[in-house]
Amino acid sequence: MIKIDKDKFEKIVLAGTNSTAVVFESLEDSFSISTQKLQRTVFGAMDINNLPEALTLDAERFICMDAFHCTIPQLDLVLTATGFGVVNNQNVSPASRERVEALRNLVRQCADDALDCIITTLIGNKDWMDSANARLMVDSLFYTADQLRDYAGKPDAHRTDLHALRPAISEAEELIFRTISAEFFTYLISQIRKNSLSDYETLLVWTLRKAVGFFINNQLPAFKKELANVSNLLENDIDKFPVYRNSEAYKVKHFEYYKNEKDDSCYFFG
Repeated sequence: MIKIDKDKFEKIVLAGTNSTAVVFESLEDSFSISTQKLQRTVFGAMDINNLPEALTLDAERFICMDAFHCTIPQLDLVLTATGFGVVNNQNVSPASRERVEALRNLVRQCADDALDCIITTLIGNKDWMDSANARLMVDSLFYTADQLRDYAGKPDAHRTDLHALRPAISEAEELIFRTISAEFFTYLISQIRKNSLSDYETLLVWTLRKAVGFFINNQLPAFKKELANVSNLLENDIDKFPVYRNSEAYKVKHFEYYKNEKDDSCYFFG
């Protein structure tokens, strides 16, 4: 059951520790908005109030961080007859704009990481993996910031970075379609959502992610080399990849032109 009380909020958001009841109450509407956002974009038809414990904890973490991130700019502002003013407190010195922005970035990153944990945990969930929300959240080889950290040499990446790099990732995957076919690529993404990749498919996905990582970093020769490795993996164990073997891309690659044989009834002398 998702229920954010003051004690839970302060345990998750350390910057909110010892906040007044007034401050916590000012966040309640944001908690509701963040909960609805999570339900609508990620869980879909799944009941967010009836999740396993691990998912509940990550959902609570996302809701607290996302709500706090959205509310920070308003916490010390009041509207007066002459415009906005900063709440005056003689006991606490106001933080600099840079420190407040640094806090917002950190909170945003924590919300991003919580969302990635939720998506990773949902992989293979029978109530989720075939849903429209699953197809929306996992429609690429790179669906969490983990892939950027593991395959693109970006150890400090978060979900915001994933969104920023989405055009480059999509461009790389468009080129991958030409090598393995769009239908086989779609199949692999489906297997990822279902957590049903075979050992051979897993190795192929790792290689494809390495290729995308090179493309993101503008290392095009390395990208092409990894695509060549992908082709070799497929061709050397074609029986392990029946979806690719039955694809139009494979048929075109292995199309045999008509040979004019002497014992052919339509043999042409040349």
